[in-house]
Parts: sequence; structure tokens; C-alpha cells
Amino acid sequence: MEITEFKKQFDHQLLQSQIEVQEQTFQQIGKELHDNVGQLLSSSRMLLGLTERSLEKPPDTLLTANATLGQAINELRSLSKSLDKEWLEQFNFTENLQTEITRINSGNKVRSVYNQQNEIQFKPDEQIILFRIVQEAIQNAIKHAHPENIIITAAKQDNKFCISVADDGSGFEMNDRKNGMGLNNMKHRTILLGGSIAWDIAIGKGTTVIITLPLKEDTV
Repeated sequence: MEITEFKKQFDHQLLQSQIEVQEQTFQQIGKELHDNVGQLLSSSRMLLGLTERSLEKPPDTLLTANATLGQAINELRSLSKSLDKEWLEQFNFTENLQTEITRINSGNKVRSVYNQQNEIQFKPDEQIILFRIVQEAIQNAIKHAHPENIIITAAKQDNKFCISVADDGSGFEMNDRKNGMGLNNMKHRTILLGGSIAWDIAIGKGTTVIITLPLKEDTV
């Protein structure tokens, strides 16, 4: 029993270290996106604006390019902000997920909706991990299943908190991707929260990711 408990603690510490390294990487990427790529795009848009104002009748293609670049800058800012761990620690899960949904919906390719029935009552660091799990589920759906709709639902059920991410995409074969980094990250992060995660897959009809987390006695 002592060996089993020691192994459990070691595995938990190892997973926590992996998550911390990933968060540091996310933070660095977010900073580079904001300080480097963001500045380059802003400079490019400024030059387009100068060219636009110098023409008596700017062509529609130039106006469209300027507007599209402005949208890209806004999406980049939202993305870099969502990767900043310091910023994440100051928010609640709901606000961050709404920001992510707004960013996705702005692309006009996927319609995302979030339904929350109960307040999220986890600690800030736990909310960060939960956010990353849901974020990975959403990105997996967009990248691999090409859905038209994604519906995220969060609700308290007895002494558990359940979140589902359902899409109407093409689905996928679990055996083909069970060792993928994205799915493993989702599993590891769920373990850190003491919960469980499952995939309900219907080929050609969609996938639902179900995350179930235990609630502590003071939050039930």
C-alpha cells in the first residue's frame, strides 16, 4: 500500500511538472505572438491604410485586405491572451471559454454555443487545467471532424461537475488516435483534477467528449 501510494504521488507530481512546462511554453508563445507577429501585422495594416488614403478611389480588394488584416489582428490578440498563464490566473473559466467561443465564431465556419447551468467553483489553477481540456476538445473537433456546430454544456450532477463538448462532425476512430498527444494531454489533465474523461463517437454523426470531475464537500 505504501509503494502504491508513493507511485501515485510520484505520477501526480510528474504530471504536474509536465503541465507547468506546457503552461510556460504557452506563455512564451503568447508573448511572441503579441510582441513579434502582432507588431508585424499592425505595421502592415498601417501601410495598407496609408496606401488606401492616398488613392482617390481605393479598389475593393485593398479595402477587403485591410478589413481582413484587422480581423486577423483581433483574433491574434485573443489567442495570445488565452495563452498567457498570468492572465488566465485572473479570470474565471466561463469568461475564458466565452472569449474562445467568440474567437471561433468570428471565423464564420463553425458555430459554437456554451450552456452553463451552475457556477464553476474550482480554484484558479484547476480552472486553468479544465479550460485547457475543453480547449483541446474544441480544437480537435475543428481540426479533425470539420463540424458545423459545437455545443459545450456544463452542469452539476449530485456531487460531480460534468462538462460535455459535442460536435456534429465526421467523428473518428478512437484506436487510430488513442496514443495521440492531444488525447493524452486531455487524459493527463483530467487525472490531475481527479476526474474521468470519455469519448462517445458516432462515425459520420459527431463526437461528444464528457469530462466528469468530483466536487469537494465545501463546493457541493
